[in-house]
Amino acid sequence: MKPDLVRFLTFAAMMASWTYISIFAKDLGIPDTRIGFIVAFYALASFLSSFVFGRASDKYGRKLFLLVGLVLSAIAFFLQMFAQDFLVLLIVRVLVGFCLGIYPSSLIAYVHEKKEDLSKFSSFGSLGWAFGSFVAGLVAIYFSIRSVFVFSSLLFFLAFLTASRMRFGGHVSIDVPKLPIEIIKKNLSLYMSILIRQSGAYIIWTFWPLFLQSLGADLFWVGVIQMANSISQFIFMYALSGRIKYVTSVAAGLLLSSVTFFSFTLATDYWQIIPTQILLGVSWSLMYVGGLRYLMDRNVEKATVSGLFDSVLSLSSIIGPFVATFVITFGGYRTTMYLASVLAFTSFLSFGFSKQSK
Repeated sequence: MKPDLVRFLTFAAMMASWTYISIFAKDLGIPDTRIGFIVAFYALASFLSSFVFGRASDKYGRKLFLLVGLVLSAIAFFLQMFAQDFLVLLIVRVLVGFCLGIYPSSLIAYVHEKKEDLSKFSSFGSLGWAFGSFVAGLVAIYFSIRSVFVFSSLLFFLAFLTASRMRFGGHVSIDVPKLPIEIIKKNLSLYMSILIRQSGAYIIWTFWPLFLQSLGADLFWVGVIQMANSISQFIFMYALSGRIKYVTSVAAGLLLSSVTFFSFTLATDYWQIIPTQILLGVSWSLMYVGGLRYLMDRNVEKATVSGLFDSVLSLSSIIGPFVATFVITFGGYRTTMYLASVLAFTSFLSFGFSKQSK
């Protein structure tokens, strides 16, 4: 139960902060193009950190990187409240991204080694997203957006206290090359498909809160809309997604993502986004849980492959914002959604072709 609580708390903290970071940047007078750069460099730091510490966890053990990552994340998230301009916010978000890459692979590997259900474990992250986005909405309304960052920091500190009480057995060191080329090649079809889909997704997410505001959503409703996505993820992951074969699960998630991204363009009012958020929750659940099970069942280097998985997600969140910054100068928010839909369908074809060719 403690790993589930750690995942719940950390995901709540991340979602609370993410939901309002672009709005916060806008309030500081930072233009859309620079917001895109902040998101991209945050993701670059997370990409590098996930790559390095996933391998380190397999080599040196889970406990150290889990605890250090959580306590450093608590500090980094708190520092966000002191940002006053573009440069300071950029530096702090890079620090946040680096800290967030330290601990996740250790936690996922710990759960798998304890023979716990990865689907149910993952579902508590989604429940954390729901909790974090909802409470952050209340905090932003009744206090301020800066207070949301304090709330996120407190959640990470609680996660650290919880993790410090987890029991870790003796660790068997796994010798993983500094550049695990063979591991990457073995899982390349999954990594590439996820990279394409998520790059499209982050083209949307870069300006997502601003898009919701353009539809009439206030700060509270931005949080509620995010919560609808998270609740659907929790229900689907907990009840169903682990029962589907992982190759089928990934393929279905990629295809449904394409449909979902296109459906965003049809909304003319913010409340119309809520049904599409449910579709998004189902598509992400299928893809994410299927992807984790695919990696855990096929590889001995549990933390390394899950760290690479997180690195792929981070890399996509570097590519996506840079593309979004370019696209937004030629089209509106809906243009980013059309492009994301095409990319998601491309990832579905890529994954299906790679499976058939083997």
